[in-house]
Amino acid sequence: MENNRLTGYPSIDKPWMKYYDCSDKVDIPKLSIYQMIRKNNATRLNKVALDLRSSANGYKKGIEITYGKFFKRIEMVAKAYSYLGLKPDDILITILPNIPESRILIYGMNLLGVTVYPVSPFISVVQLEKVIDECSSKNIVVFEKFLKKFESALAAKSFNSILLVNGMESAPFALKLAQKIINPAVKRELTNGNLLYWSHIEKLADKVKKDIVPYYDSEHIAVIVGTSGTTGTPKGVCLTDDNLNAIALQHYLSGIFDEEDVMLDALIQSIGYGISTMHYSTCYGLKNILIPELLTDKFSEVLCLTKPDHFTGGPVHFQYLVNSKEFINKELPPMKNLVSGGASLPKVLEKQINNVDDDFSENGQKDNRIIVRQGFGCTENGGCGAYSKAGAYKFGGVGIPLPLDTFAIFEPNTDKELPYNTEGEICISGPTVMKCYLNNPAETENVLKAHSDGRVWLHLADLGEIDEDGQVYIIDRIKNIFMRTGFNVHPSKIAEFISSLPYISECVVLGVPDSKEQMVPAAYMVINPDCKEDKDSVLKSIQKECESNLSETDMPAHWYFVDDIPRNAGGKVDYLALEKEAAYIN
Repeated sequence: MENNRLTGYPSIDKPWMKYYDCSDKVDIPKLSIYQMIRKNNATRLNKVALDLRSSANGYKKGIEITYGKFFKRIEMVAKAYSYLGLKPDDILITILPNIPESRILIYGMNLLGVTVYPVSPFISVVQLEKVIDECSSKNIVVFEKFLKKFESALAAKSFNSILLVNGMESAPFALKLAQKIINPAVKRELTNGNLLYWSHIEKLADKVKKDIVPYYDSEHIAVIVGTSGTTGTPKGVCLTDDNLNAIALQHYLSGIFDEEDVMLDALIQSIGYGISTMHYSTCYGLKNILIPELLTDKFSEVLCLTKPDHFTGGPVHFQYLVNSKEFINKELPPMKNLVSGGASLPKVLEKQINNVDDDFSENGQKDNRIIVRQGFGCTENGGCGAYSKAGAYKFGGVGIPLPLDTFAIFEPNTDKELPYNTEGEICISGPTVMKCYLNNPAETENVLKAHSDGRVWLHLADLGEIDEDGQVYIIDRIKNIFMRTGFNVHPSKIAEFISSLPYISECVVLGVPDSKEQMVPAAYMVINPDCKEDKDSVLKSIQKECESNLSETDMPAHWYFVDDIPRNAGGKVDYLALEKEAAYIN
């Protein structure tokens, strides 16, 4: 849809709509997320919905579940938990990997009107206790392998039910039996709640003879997703059914998917884009290959084995990919849509993997050499609001806004919109923006702000700009920018330059306090595995390059080498872990 208005302001002109064959004014279906997937897949009941793979058998043969069986299991857990007394707006906490039962429980509780709070298995015991208290949940689901870590938190609280899941619930009977013989079940002594296994859930469901009537309310919170909390206090992001259906709808309107497509999914549902990927891929009948483990050095191998059309991951996946023999030998299968999100793709990696230069643009035409396309968003809008769709890719950009979202650049701490190619705070308005933070009105008001244009804008605290084509560019996190002797320092620009040097594969720069200069840059660097020089020689070379190419205020004052850049489950840099692991060298 071509838009010829040229006011000079992105939120009014919406230049990105020229890349879409749809309107930006579309009604969101008045359905729950359960009703949405049920309606959309009414004719796909015999099609494979989920295909669980793991390293146990080399990712080769999976446990397959059709859409028909998927819906039956959803309705079964809804009946079981209705028997246990759960009702609309109660909260069920889950601590599960990316397995079918995680999805079955989310949609099953949605059928009842119960809110699910998927918690990351990487969360600390103390943080879990805070989550339990904050949402007053009396029901929890835990993966058995995570039980030892969280047993003290569970023992300290009182629950109506504690469901233990072992990952074999969806396996055929013969495989379950073999697994029981190899790994006998361990009896658990948890006396502070009604301890349940999946077999109990099946029996409880049989006690409910009537079908559950689907619950829907436009204000109902379908899921609560915790923010990473690596640099501040964790918060629960409340996403409604309408939020998630809007996310799914605009992915569909973007023309990304065909009905026979295959999604390789290694995202857990405790991150924003994990929930979004689960819902949009299910809404439109894709076959989802689920990987319940972190994909690192096995990523390229799994791509070759599963031959997916789509995959969403973070920069770390593509760092492994570009160094793999499959990539080097050009053995990767053809794929439609590999997406990198969670953090900006380092430009040196983007050039290498996509074989492009600084000025590359698709100019409206899909270029088949583009392997990785970036996406951008935050948990508060379901993880993705912009995407480098076919025809709209530009080197260094994170994509154009998806069709139902409106992006704008505002002067920080104001509601003054800035014109194209002007640096300011990136904000999003639209139906994908969260309802609120759980029990935290002060933080909600801090990020959701009503502007003089009549819209409510989500303030991302990211500095960036938008060009005349609607391409979004990220410059830095506002809170990462600091003053050094009165001059602004952008850590990401320093890290980008250091990462471009042949000795370094990845770099992160942070501001650290200094008694004389207020704050100074500290560089954390991963040496390129192909580098043959020792660390002292590498450091001298880097310092020489920086002295020649960076301003004095951008010159790092501290240098660290690390084995890798630690990241959280959402793909973002874990700054606290980075500081602990760093080896100070100068």
